[in-house]
Amino acid sequence: MNNQMDLIKSKIEEAEYILVGCGLGFENTESIAEEVIYKPLATIDINGKAKLQEELQDEEAVNWIHQILVNYYNKQNTLEVYSKLYELVKDKNYFILSMNTSELIMQSGLDQSKIVMPCGNEGLFQCSKSCTHNIHLNNEYVENFVGQLPEIIKSIKSGESVKAYLPYCKECNEPLTFNVRANVDNYVEEGYLPQWQKYMEWLSRTLNRKLLLIELEVNFTLPSLIRWPFEKNSYLKNKAFLVRVNH
Repeated sequence: MNNQMDLIKSKIEEAEYILVGCGLGFENTESIAEEVIYKPLATIDINGKAKLQEELQDEEAVNWIHQILVNYYNKQNTLEVYSKLYELVKDKNYFILSMNTSELIMQSGLDQSKIVMPCGNEGLFQCSKSCTHNIHLNNEYVENFVGQLPEIIKSIKSGESVKAYLPYCKECNEPLTFNVRANVDNYVEEGYLPQWQKYMEWLSRTLNRKLLLIELEVNFTLPSLIRWPFEKNSYLKNKAFLVRVNH
């Protein structure tokens, strides 16, 4: 193991470019206590999704409120693994390709202009019916919604529908939803395409350079996104080196 670690460290030190692929298993969010995520509802004694369900008896409302609370938490926090990744590559010419969709990576110190998230970004809304390719930052909506949550929950308990508090598409008046591939039938790719173009341009500059490719918890989910391209790059480029790290 020590020999492997020494080899990886030496490859990091000598690399001119570092490309990091973060798989779905890289974010271990199960370790985050639900009561921490539900802290905005502590004043009304709701400390988790089960308690919220008990209070509202409305699955649609519970699911939406839970998504917003998780999103609100992710906008303000990061994970230790992301902080360690930042320390690892901060002085290098790097790019991060992530299959994750949360905003936890954004608070890590990693340069957001060097991150691409093809599977979606929970910091963006799109039309749930994909009637338009427009995307919208959701920071203001999430902050306002969480600030009003005690009153919203009180209204829902009194019989009002959560639909009164959802964001809506200005074109077709259908609800907006998170710009995440797994959430919608028609994923609006405009959320990540500008960054993908930057990634492609960055990758083109690694030709004939010492390129280190690092896979972090990458399995065979969507192998065409990270696993196969990383293998191809390490095979075709004489100065490229591929490292796979799993739990």
